[in-house]
Amino acid sequence: MIRRHSAEKEISEVERYFTTEGGAETVSGSRPPVIQVSNYVVLGQLTALRFLEWAGRNPDGVAALPTGRTPEYFIKWVQYYLAHWEREAKSGLLARLGPDLRKPPELRRLRFVQLDEFFPINPAHERSFGYFVRKFYLEGFGLDPAKALLIDTYSLPKEIAALSHRKNVEAIFPEGVIDLGLRVRQPESESEELQRKVIRYFDRFCEEYEDTIRGWGGIGFFLGGIGPDGHVAFNVRGASHRSTTRMDRLNYESMAAASVDLGGIDAARKKAVITIGLGTITCNPEVTAIVMAAGETKAKIVAAALENPPGIDHPASVLQGLPNARFYLTAGAASRLKERRFYTGAASVSARDLERLAVDGALSQSAQREGLPAPLMSPEAVPADGGGVPEWRRAVELSGLTAPELLKRVSDSIRSKIQKGTHLPDGQRFLHTAPHHDDIELAYFPLIHHLVRSERNENYFCYLTSGFTAVTNGTLLKRLEELSALIGEGGLGGRRLSLSAWEGEPNQQEIHGYLNAIAEQNREAEAFFVACRLHRMVAAYLGGDPSGEAIQHFLDEQLSALKKLSPGQTDPEGVRNMKSWLREWEAELAWAHFGLGRDHVHHLRLKFYTGDIFPEDPDFERDVRPILDLMEKVRPTVVTLAMDPEGSGPDTHFKCLIAVARALEEYVKIHGAENLRIYGYRNIWSRFHIAEADVVIPVSLNSFAVLHNMFDTCFASQRTAAFPSHELDGTFSRLAQKIWVEQHQDLIRLLGRPFFYGGAHPLMRRAYGALYLKDMDYQQFQEEIAPLKRFLESKRQLAVK
Repeated sequence: MIRRHSAEKEISEVERYFTTEGGAETVSGSRPPVIQVSNYVVLGQLTALRFLEWAGRNPDGVAALPTGRTPEYFIKWVQYYLAHWEREAKSGLLARLGPDLRKPPELRRLRFVQLDEFFPINPAHERSFGYFVRKFYLEGFGLDPAKALLIDTYSLPKEIAALSHRKNVEAIFPEGVIDLGLRVRQPESESEELQRKVIRYFDRFCEEYEDTIRGWGGIGFFLGGIGPDGHVAFNVRGASHRSTTRMDRLNYESMAAASVDLGGIDAARKKAVITIGLGTITCNPEVTAIVMAAGETKAKIVAAALENPPGIDHPASVLQGLPNARFYLTAGAASRLKERRFYTGAASVSARDLERLAVDGALSQSAQREGLPAPLMSPEAVPADGGGVPEWRRAVELSGLTAPELLKRVSDSIRSKIQKGTHLPDGQRFLHTAPHHDDIELAYFPLIHHLVRSERNENYFCYLTSGFTAVTNGTLLKRLEELSALIGEGGLGGRRLSLSAWEGEPNQQEIHGYLNAIAEQNREAEAFFVACRLHRMVAAYLGGDPSGEAIQHFLDEQLSALKKLSPGQTDPEGVRNMKSWLREWEAELAWAHFGLGRDHVHHLRLKFYTGDIFPEDPDFERDVRPILDLMEKVRPTVVTLAMDPEGSGPDTHFKCLIAVARALEEYVKIHGAENLRIYGYRNIWSRFHIAEADVVIPVSLNSFAVLHNMFDTCFASQRTAAFPSHELDGTFSRLAQKIWVEQHQDLIRLLGRPFFYGGAHPLMRRAYGALYLKDMDYQQFQEEIAPLKRFLESKRQLAVK
């Protein structure tokens, strides 16, 4: 069951307020205790106030705070309260939170510990954790730099610098590869001997770092996120619970997460890291240790850390031994906890909740007993009370139905969703919206494959952001060198650019040429037509001047800028634009496969998308108005959108959902919603439970083949998956297939193979995958995005000056 608060001695005044008056809940039976809030703005507020409360009680304490995207609203709320303390302490929330928050804490008295850092990285690099600490904590919170214990993995000690005649650590490792094996093996060259000296120097640095923390009495307040493999700081799966500060390697999941900061997975694979250990966090047994997590993508790893015995497979489980540890979670991040899965506080239970319980019970039972008859195929064989399946027993209790009645209802519901997926829309005008240029393809490309075959359907594609962050510096450098060769004396692949092509408006010339090159299996010709498109875009950017001299000057500037950029650094405008043009070109190629021209593809380049670690939220005139204008132009009967109603940090999908939802609201005011349907999709970054879906689209092997071929030929910047998912070390199209296959296999376990392969419909008989969609009218959509509205409401106080 859910208790509104734990025993008084277990919670602080801040926690007491949030769990009695602030809408938060504690999950009983969990160790450490869990406090669940509605969204990640409130998560940041709770965490900020708990930190300020602790700082008020411990003015000379030792704090260790996280870097990255997770603490966005923790930082914003701390800064808000520091800026408005007098007003909030007099008549706001601070006035209700006890004496520890009557006056602002003296944060300059605190000692600060940096948790981790990439090795090596320049501390001036805006994606280094040292840069983050200085910007948001030392400067942003007003902490004293003299009392901060920081990690510099760039500067060399004087003796090694003098011996090597090198200026920094990066120069010691010119290939960027950190071989920690040099600790134990003999160097094979003078270069390796020097590298071993540097590694040993930083090993001693780590020992001294650990000694300093323990000399301070250990960490008094620890706040951290949790990584895709469960890592805390950079203590990845397998780390000892007694581990101390050290230099170490990352596992693949953590490399994938770090690839965004480091400019790609290739750079992340080479890096080592320095991190405090799990033993460092717990050496002070009285430490207030909090792990914060938001979004359903963290739910599985959170549940594993809380519901398994402490062990090295789940690093965050080390907090189970700390009396003052907490997990602060959003509803999505808490959704896999046993108490959350079986609990509902509503007066009535939704059909979706019951379906989720029934399906989870059936799948868990199927996994436990091989050869078990498909439980939703034969519900009459299930005892009336649900038998030994806890999910079914709970669903029976909540629904008032017998288990066979419940399971038959759920079975019929799932069958209906699949049947709906075999009757595809016809005579509709689709506006497909996407945050990024491959989101649609990775979410529901097999459906598009069917929709475009009908002459009665019209399909328009709208890309909301410029997507430049998905293109690596190396990819753009290669394209710029090809374009330079094109306009130089030698041409490119024996071809030369014809300036006569500049008469009139830009057309489909390069697209048709590129697709012909694909048909001919001619890679040189493909490169030629990509260069032609870049040439056209550069000339347009320069005011329509197609002269080779002007364009070459611009290219020289961008090439020079690129070669000076470290991976992950902020791109100058010209580089950013050229990366955007490449992404837009790739999306146009995808739909040209089906004969859809550029008049069916729209690039809105919404301005909130900046690549900053904490980007702004969409603004109506700047970001919503362009979507609304396009809706007026297209007049869609179906709008598709990426549907992630609970973001987990500065998530582009979530911010695009805000913008599209706002545009739809205005559109419906003008035109009404009677003939409007909304399709919600998720792709490789998150996924629907079958209980959440309304339509199940069967996916054939042919659809998989077309997806992979299209992805490989069109999305050249993604062939090597520079910014991959932590779930698969490979291209995104392969991950999409993996997800669709897993969903189909679940359906077979639930309904049995004869339902698919013994049926009359050919789409069912040839299905080897399944994708899930939500199909909603406007009112249903409004109900689905209620969490988004609560998120926006939670943010309003932060806007107060």
